[in-house]
Parts: sequence; C-alpha cells; structure tokens
Amino acid sequence: MLYSSCTAKWWWRVKGSGFDVDAGLRRYPWVSRAMNAEAVYGTVLTAGLISAFSLYNPGLPVLIARTIGTVLVFWGAHVYAEIVGNRAMSWREAVREGLQRSAGLLWALIVPVACLTAAALLGLSMDAAVDISLWGGVVTLAILGWWAARQRNDPALVKVVTAAATAGMGLALIALKALVH
Repeated sequence: MLYSSCTAKWWWRVKGSGFDVDAGLRRYPWVSRAMNAEAVYGTVLTAGLISAFSLYNPGLPVLIARTIGTVLVFWGAHVYAEIVGNRAMSWREAVREGLQRSAGLLWALIVPVACLTAAALLGLSMDAAVDISLWGGVVTLAILGWWAARQRNDPALVKVVTAAATAGMGLALIALKALVH
C-alpha cells in the first residue's frame, strides 16, 4: 500500500509539472498514429537497406539518398496498396486512410538517416556511421515495442519484454551485417 501511495503522489507531481505524456499525445494525435506497425516495418526496412547499401561503400551522401529513395518507393507502394485494399471506403477516405496508416514508414527514416547525416557532418567513417545508424534503429525499435505494450496497458514486465523483442529485430540486422562484412 505504501508503494502505490508513493507512486500515486509521484505521478501526480509529474502530471502537475507538465510532463504528462498522454496529454501531449491528445494535443498531437498524429504522433500516436505514426507509432504503428508500419513504423516497426519501416525501421527494420531502413536499417536493412542501410546495411545492404553500405556493402558497396558508396559514400555517405549516396547511401543516404539511396536509403531515402528506396523507402519512398516502399511508402508509395504501401499507400497504393492501402487505397486499393480499402474497397468499402470512398476514394477520398481510402486515400486519407492510406496516407495516415503508411506515415510510420516515413517516420522510420528520421532516426537512422539523422544518425548517418550527423556522422557525415562529423567526418566519421562509413563503418562508424552505419553502426551508429543501426544502433539508432535498435533504440527506435525498442521504443516502438514499449509504446505498443503501453497502448494496450500491459504491465511493466510485458512492456520490457515487448521492447526487447522488437529491438531484437534490429539486433538481428546488426548480427547479419557483422556476418556479411
């Protein structure tokens, strides 16, 4: 009982200080909508592309451009598939739904590409930039896994396991990169 009482007091202090995640998401609902299955898929896709394209050592600007271009093609295909698959909706509703559901693919570009860009600006090697980017993907996947469990109101242990399992996909890509390189 003491624990729950202390926790409740702590939580109300946090909410009172303005650090209320749920209130922030109510203000910006697109953030919650973008953290979906497509964001997980997009993060794994982006990390896989970075790992594969880096084998050819094209230089960081070319690696960034190829990754963004390829994800944009996948995003367009995903939007189109959503539109075609939503036969029960009007054309306009299907387009809006397709764009909304597929936004996670685009959001998934942010962390890995930002890591590559920062590494390029800092003059780091291609290998270091790719490693930083892949680890950024692992962290992103862990956050997405945690968020999915949080949305279901799962207990803390389930949140941790879900975050670890989701991050495991990124770790698998790092292991594959290590095997290939």
